[in-house]
Amino acid sequence: MNSKFQEYERVFSHFDENGDGKISPWELQRCVGAIGGELSQAEAEAAVEYSDSDGDGLLGFEDFVRFVDGGEEEEKVKDLKEAFKMYEMEESGCITPKSLKRMLSRLGKVRSHMKQHVNEIYHAYVASLIAS
Repeated sequence: MNSKFQEYERVFSHFDENGDGKISPWELQRCVGAIGGELSQAEAEAAVEYSDSDGDGLLGFEDFVRFVDGGEEEEKVKDLKEAFKMYEMEESGCITPKSLKRMLSRLGKVRSHMKQHVNEIYHAYVASLIAS
């Protein structure tokens, strides 16, 4: 039986259609569509932006694994702090209750929606590997 890490590598390689070692929003959207899911370009971009650790607009393997696994608590805190910075109002160092509510709503929707799609793709791909 393959280790979880090896399974992630195989799924990641399948998503990485151009073989550059990164998953673009476009590649993520195509893979979700290939298994019958629906993911808008905006949702794919938001999911990649949320999970992208180096800011290049792409998911590296570690970003992908962290996203699929849900990340460690420490990583979640770091991600949340970065998300707060995105919604800082007028660079004042403060986030209003309204902007905080909007940001948390967006993060919750995107992350749960994307995680569901990624897990569906992952399980469908693993099942196809086992069947072949």
